[in-house]
Amino acid sequence: MSALTFFAGALAGALTWNFTAPLLEKKACFNPNPNQDGHWDVQPEAEEIRILLLGDTGSGDEHQQDVATASARTCDKLGCDLVLMLGDNFIQHGVSSVDDPQWISKFEEMYTQQVPFYPILGNHDLQGKWRPQVAYTERNERWRMPNVNYSLVAGPAYIQCINTSCTLCALWTLFKRKERPWRLVCGHRPLATGGRHRGVTWLERLLIERSGPQFFLSGHNHMLEHLKIGEIDQVVAGGGGSPLNHTAKKPNPHQIFLHLGHGYAWMHLTSTQATVRYFDDQGQEVYQFTRSA
Repeated sequence: MSALTFFAGALAGALTWNFTAPLLEKKACFNPNPNQDGHWDVQPEAEEIRILLLGDTGSGDEHQQDVATASARTCDKLGCDLVLMLGDNFIQHGVSSVDDPQWISKFEEMYTQQVPFYPILGNHDLQGKWRPQVAYTERNERWRMPNVNYSLVAGPAYIQCINTSCTLCALWTLFKRKERPWRLVCGHRPLATGGRHRGVTWLERLLIERSGPQFFLSGHNHMLEHLKIGEIDQVVAGGGGSPLNHTAKKPNPHQIFLHLGHGYAWMHLTSTQATVRYFDDQGQEVYQFTRSA
């Protein structure tokens, strides 16, 4: 190889990286922190776990407050060991820093549950700065987002949280699993949906299906939905307070249940059975289903 060829290749590589690196950063394609496997587990030896599902929460208006108040009553009545926040935590343009006032109005003062919250990034979170959402883990003990993609054990469940806006470094991790009766994957965009916003790509869906979770938990469409995709139960809990999407729904052959309104979901997992219950923004149950491990 001549010096000229080597120089040209090096220059092309540098220019390519200088062009792509900002795009990868904007989409939060890489984990900023080293592996923290096991550090964020919740009651890993427990025989049962209760999980609240909130998606598309960050409007800061009366709709988010209604869902927050109703879900707190559900947690008081049924119990909650942790909350999974399914993306778009701050509508419409994410946060600017760990000192952004939205942290107070849309999270700290909004939710009264004294349990850990495990968020993932949604597309609107990436409209702002995503790194403060990871860094806030060190600021508030309830907010636990140790990485862009991360996992935890919660009782009988192994939970894997991924960034569906950039799956470059996420999907391969789904094939690294821990032996638990239940495996839950959380990603903002769903595998399939009857809502107006698209889900993941066909290739992403194929890889997620091949990895074999029993549940895929998502938001993105601002409604409540249950779909059955092969052996996977798709739970869409995107009614956490953002503007509703009931102007555009399309039929989906996998769809079993649809609620075009604000609300949330709640899961109870034992070693042998999983129950998922859906509630509207007033705390009234609108649907439930059960499956065996």
